[in-house]
Amino acid sequence: VIIGGGVAGTTVAENLQFFDETAQVTLVSATENVKKVHNLQRAGEVLASFDVLNTKPDTQQYTFICGIMVHVDFENKILSLDNGNMISYDRLCICSGAKPNILFPELPHVLGIRDTESVIKLQEKMQNCKHLTVVGNGGIASEFVVAANSCHITWVVKDSTISSTFVDSVASKFLLDSFIASNYSSDFPKSTVSKRRIYTTSTIKSSSGFQGSALGPDWYTGLSLKGNSTDKKIDIQYCTEIENISHTPHADYNLSIKLKNGVSIETDALISATGVLPNTGMFSGKLEISPIDGGILVNKRMETSIPGVFAAGDVCHIPWKCSENWKQMRLWTQALHQGFYVARTMATPKEEEKFLSPDISFEMFSHSTKLFGFKVILLGCHQEWEGCDCYFRINDGVEFVKVVVSNGRVQGALLIGETELEEVMENLILNQLDISSLGESILDPNVDIDDYFD
Repeated sequence: VIIGGGVAGTTVAENLQFFDETAQVTLVSATENVKKVHNLQRAGEVLASFDVLNTKPDTQQYTFICGIMVHVDFENKILSLDNGNMISYDRLCICSGAKPNILFPELPHVLGIRDTESVIKLQEKMQNCKHLTVVGNGGIASEFVVAANSCHITWVVKDSTISSTFVDSVASKFLLDSFIASNYSSDFPKSTVSKRRIYTTSTIKSSSGFQGSALGPDWYTGLSLKGNSTDKKIDIQYCTEIENISHTPHADYNLSIKLKNGVSIETDALISATGVLPNTGMFSGKLEISPIDGGILVNKRMETSIPGVFAAGDVCHIPWKCSENWKQMRLWTQALHQGFYVARTMATPKEEEKFLSPDISFEMFSHSTKLFGFKVILLGCHQEWEGCDCYFRINDGVEFVKVVVSNGRVQGALLIGETELEEVMENLILNQLDISSLGESILDPNVDIDDYFD
């Protein structure tokens, strides 16, 4: 039995019978539709891009039950649903996802962006909004700022650069300058980060109800995120957070916000895009929970502290590493990887479990997404650290390439635009080939890296 109709849950359900043809699979989801990976395109051994469909479940591959789990009896292996149904299981996989970490949820006119339902609510709300305030610096916040139209936006970020969840200050400058050059009417301040061909990290300083399944890539495509203003303007407030906020029902605006840098904002709505919290409340005291992020702790078989109970996707916390070039992030890419691996571990007979080991997707971090209209590829340790070298190739408004090198070997890469370097960089990270003889010329467009390493 699998709990949760997101990418992790459906991936487990769809692949279990591939590993065990006799498996009787049941997927329990709180919504009638599920999130399913579609149009999967491999760009290498690990890296892949795909679409996420909000669609009806594939009942030919598994039994589907729409309901919300209200209790689980781990001793007797029985689930209780809100509709009174009880389901017994031999093995259980928890893929209940995460909920948005919404700031000031008790106030009206405060919205989160997490699932299809929340986006519909946002669309409706924006129709009467002239000014919006966005808090957060990850993918959802960055995508919303680009996608929204006909409104004035104040973007509040706690860092010194935008989109810092994914990119560093140099890439942030590339994205920001490209956005300004694209003729948007905006009040973006010009960034001042310098570009250098090579640097060591010692020279870089940085500043300090029910939820459905998470949105997939390009969640805003085809949506009308349109406000009630005659134009679009954007103001970024860097290195600050909200100090206090109050509802103003008798004013021309809905919320009054004061930031820690002293700036006051009058706004119609607050969009809180400040990360997620694993949906583990029901399992507290029953399963071992990570004190770091509140996720369900799993071992190298993705099994929880109770034998026969597994977890995958946003709800789990992975404390182990197969490689220093991998890290856990709550992304649809990792939900897919974990879901496929859990299907294999759940289907493996007890006597063969000792032969199991995590697959290659746990050897290297990889993620494909879009920011500010650019394709963005993240590979390995793409964020620099003390003592490493970083090589750049930057073509303003077209492409951005950053390669992180340590001891003559590529450990990570950040690729923005149509660089066509995904497979090469993935191979270099996985194989750990010595590139000392090439040095920074590895990014010279006149050097054919493919031929060199062939």
